[in-house]
Amino acid sequence: MLVGVAGLLWVRHGSVTHFSLCNVWPTWNWDTVNFWSQIAFAFTGLELVSCMSAEVRDPQRTLSRAVYGAGALIAAMYIVGTLAVLVLVPAGEVSVTSGVFHAITAGSIALKVGFFGILAAVLVTVGNAGGVGSTVAGIARVPFVVGIDQYLPRAFGKIHPHWKTPYVSILVQAIISGLILLVSQINQSTRDSYQQLVDAAIILYFIPFLYMFAAAIWLSRRRDRTENDRAVLIPGGLPGVWITSGVAFFITLVSIVLSVFPPGESSNRTSFLFRTLLWVVAALAVGLTLYWRGLRAKQEAHSA
Repeated sequence: MLVGVAGLLWVRHGSVTHFSLCNVWPTWNWDTVNFWSQIAFAFTGLELVSCMSAEVRDPQRTLSRAVYGAGALIAAMYIVGTLAVLVLVPAGEVSVTSGVFHAITAGSIALKVGFFGILAAVLVTVGNAGGVGSTVAGIARVPFVVGIDQYLPRAFGKIHPHWKTPYVSILVQAIISGLILLVSQINQSTRDSYQQLVDAAIILYFIPFLYMFAAAIWLSRRRDRTENDRAVLIPGGLPGVWITSGVAFFITLVSIVLSVFPPGESSNRTSFLFRTLLWVVAALAVGLTLYWRGLRAKQEAHSA
């Protein structure tokens, strides 16, 4: 809908944003540098397949195609979507939290078809519900497995007798997420709250990626890398592993650092920085506490 409305209005009336080689080329700006980490974050998600590895058919072919296909499609969707938004809304008026809705609303008003805005809201709501469902289905398996390993209470390892889902893990995750959303909006604007949660989530999300990419380099000389017939290898041999994992490690590390810098439209940049770091430190503290608690309990059970 967004691209269709933008294309139709571009043909009829032209774009409200003037596109040239100069103004579409990326520029370094400390007010917008925060968004570079979000661009990197847009390409994540495929790693969740590891939580559902037993359900992937022919992983040797499927995963390789998924990596290349997802990368190309994600880039295309964001580039085309951004162009469509800028065709309908001037760059200075694009909202961080509701840019797509704003653009579709502006387009539907210009076309005198107000129903487009309502339909877009319904579609995005349903789409987000599906996205949350798929994300919860993947991420909820992490505390589920941790519960089985007894680093979390055993209840996290329970499976619903009828739906066969880790329902305790899903419900606890939902409650904690709801509380975080409420607490994050205390004494600050919705935009700042949204941006802080996104940045904190990116930092926490990317920390394990540093381990993953470093491990790929460290383990690249293992013999079973070439002896395992079921392994899916990074193209280019050892140089390919070093280049791919090294670039990925660097981008991940830079993204973590850039997430700390508040965006230019933040109402209180000092508060933004403090709150973002507080969310990150609190989450890491909870995770480490649960790990040490579970490790100590397992050691005591083993010694007994």
